[in-house]
Amino acid sequence: MNMRNGILILVLSVLAVSCTKKDVGAVSFDVTTSSTTYNVGDSVVFNFSGNPDYIVYYSGENGHQYQYRNRTKAQGTPYLNFLTYLQFGTHPNTLRLLLSTDFSGSYDTVGIRNATWTDITSKAILSTGKDSTFSGNISLAEYNHPDTPIYVAFKFADKQDGVVSQRTWTIRNLSLINKLQDSSSSTLLDIPNSIWLGVNFLNPAVLWTISNASLRISGGNLTAPSNEDWVISQPVNLGEVNPDTGVAIKTLTAPVLKSYYHIYTKPGNYTVVFDAVNANSTSRTEGQKTINITIQ
Repeated sequence: MNMRNGILILVLSVLAVSCTKKDVGAVSFDVTTSSTTYNVGDSVVFNFSGNPDYIVYYSGENGHQYQYRNRTKAQGTPYLNFLTYLQFGTHPNTLRLLLSTDFSGSYDTVGIRNATWTDITSKAILSTGKDSTFSGNISLAEYNHPDTPIYVAFKFADKQDGVVSQRTWTIRNLSLINKLQDSSSSTLLDIPNSIWLGVNFLNPAVLWTISNASLRISGGNLTAPSNEDWVISQPVNLGEVNPDTGVAIKTLTAPVLKSYYHIYTKPGNYTVVFDAVNANSTSRTEGQKTINITIQ
C-alpha cells in the first residue's frame, strides 16, 4: 500500500466514524408531586417520567437556587472575625489589624510603605492572655467598593528592652464572609484556603509562620532584636459570592431514576428546578422542569 492510498483509507475511516455519531434527541422528562404544600420535616417526593442522561437538582434553598447558578457578585455585608492568643511579655499594642484598598500587590517593604493602610485594630477584641479570644464580627461594609479589592494585614512590632521577652501571637479560625440579605453567606478569605505572605522589616530571624491552622509569630526572648513583621492576605473583592450549586442525582451510566425525595427544614416558598440534559461528545440538549413548593 502506498502512502497516498493509506491517507485515503484513514480519511474515509474518520468520515465513517463521524457519520455514525448522531445528535442527541430532545430531552423528554417530566416531574410531578402529590402536592405542592408540605410541612417542615416531610419527605417531598418528586416522581419522574422519561430518562435523560443527566439530572441536577436545585432545591430552591439558600445556596441551591437555579437562578443564581452563574452569580459571582451580590451586594451584602462583609464581616471579618478570627481568634487570637497572646503569650509572654508585657509590651502593649504589638499586634495591629490593617486594611488597604490601594496596595499594589508587591509583597515587600517598598510595596507596603507605598500603600495606604487603615488601622482597624480598635474594631477587634484581641487576646490579653486568654486562648481563642473571639474578635467579634467586624463589619467591613464601608470598604465594600465594586471592583476594588482589599487586602487584610496583621502587623507585629515589638522591641528589645533587655527586661522582658517579646510577645507571641497566634491567629486562628479567620473568616471573611459576604453575608446576603437572605442570611446566606460566601467565604471570601480564610487561612487554610487562601494565600498569605509574610514581609520582614526588622530582624529577619523572626518571621510569621503560616500554616493551614494558624498565622503565628514569636518575637523572642528579652535579648532578641526589635521586630517588625507583616503578614498580608491575597486581594479580596468584598462583593463576591460563590455561585449556587445543584446536586447531581442522575448520571449517564446510572439506571433510570423514577423518583427523588428531599426534606426541607425551614418554612418558606421554594422554586425547585430539575436541570435535565442529554449529551454526547458532539451534541447536547437541555430542559428544565420547575415546581413551586410551599413548606409550612
